[in-house]
Amino acid sequence: MKATKDYINLLPIEEQRTSLTLGPGMVLMSLVVLLWFVAYGWQAKQAWGLKGRLGSLTEKKQALFQELRAIQKELGIPISTGVDTDKAVLIQSLLRDRVLWSEVFKHFSRIVPKGLWFDNLEGSSAEKAEIRVKGGAYNYLSVAEFMLAIEESVYFDKPQLLYARRAVVQGQEVIGFEMICGIQKGQSVQ
Repeated sequence: MKATKDYINLLPIEEQRTSLTLGPGMVLMSLVVLLWFVAYGWQAKQAWGLKGRLGSLTEKKQALFQELRAIQKELGIPISTGVDTDKAVLIQSLLRDRVLWSEVFKHFSRIVPKGLWFDNLEGSSAEKAEIRVKGGAYNYLSVAEFMLAIEESVYFDKPQLLYARRAVVQGQEVIGFEMICGIQKGQSVQ
């Protein structure tokens, strides 16, 4: 049996509804708000990280443009003050199709074995970049070492030995040779 106090409620109806207990609707609403704050915080953290990366990438881009300007100045290409990306791509493609002969000679100086010399170097870059080398050596082994070094190099392409034969020059027996090989355009020797 219920007590009398369970039947009698002296509070007005408005005050009865505002209780301190959380109903399922309030719990759900609190959970949604909490999830929204977590998602917003995660997005803010991601944006902060991307701003940092953007700053470092901008610095790298500026450094690359300074390097490009230095190369343009070295090659004698006129530098415009407003170099946009289309112009930069065009310049890079032009440089890629160019043969840097100083680099070719530098690379030759590194791979030429002792006892081998050049009498004539003839380069062409019109249709396909290639170089024709006439020279001499004290023995066939030096010529073979030179051809092997050119063949293993990524800088040169398809070397062909046209001839290698004995000759007598100023009373000394030497090996005269002639070879031709392609050159990879736009590469730098390291």
